[in-house]
Amino acid sequence: MIDAPAVAPEAFVLALLFASLRTGAALALLPAMGGTLIPVRIRIGLAGCVGFLALGTPYPPQPPADLLSFAGFLAIAGELLIGAVAALALHTAFAVATIAGDWLAQSMGLGFATMVDPGAPPIPVLSGLFALLMWSLFLSAGGHLLLFQLLVESYRTMPGAAALFDPARLMQIVQWGGFAIASGLIAALPLGAALLLVNISLAVAARSAPQLNLFSIGFPLMLLAGLAGLPLALPGLADTLSGALTRMQAEAAEVLLG
Repeated sequence: MIDAPAVAPEAFVLALLFASLRTGAALALLPAMGGTLIPVRIRIGLAGCVGFLALGTPYPPQPPADLLSFAGFLAIAGELLIGAVAALALHTAFAVATIAGDWLAQSMGLGFATMVDPGAPPIPVLSGLFALLMWSLFLSAGGHLLLFQLLVESYRTMPGAAALFDPARLMQIVQWGGFAIASGLIAALPLGAALLLVNISLAVAARSAPQLNLFSIGFPLMLLAGLAGLPLALPGLADTLSGALTRMQAEAAEVLLG
């Protein structure tokens, strides 16, 4: 445990900066549609507060003797890598909402209506809505507190980033991508299947009556069917997103805490 009055102020500041790197990397890589709304000063302040608390634990982070040496740069890179892995687990959970929103938006025809952001690729409306829903689930369930707890406890089990290069851990991290795609499709499956049936019905009607204009009839009908079915599918969708968030928090704890 590092006692602030017992050490020189310069050494304490360096220890605090080193202890804030892991949390700072995680906060800097928060998912969009909520993460970008947090000011940089707030992120820096939160990283400093969590780093200060980490210094008071029985297993405080131990900065290298010389941060400007090669060993110091490796230690800094390791801290940033561990924080990035924690943020990647959070991104994987939010990717479930994005994938579900992309599929449903394209099925409903809302892919034409995108929110144009000069700093990011166009995001379908439903993807943004589901991302905000995921943020509300994350904050209401105390996910931010679990994230900070995970980062502080990781100093006990993973003082350095060498353990991240274990083949089993690397394979587990790689499998997060498949989990995001599968969970996103499962979340959108009920409403997506209903829209598919509507689309098939329109195709049969167009085949029976070639004079039927699909662009003037099919597009509004698909949009109305999607908007009518979205409130009905939202409770099940929220349960799936909440389950994906809980699963990824457990996955991150398994990777970082062992």
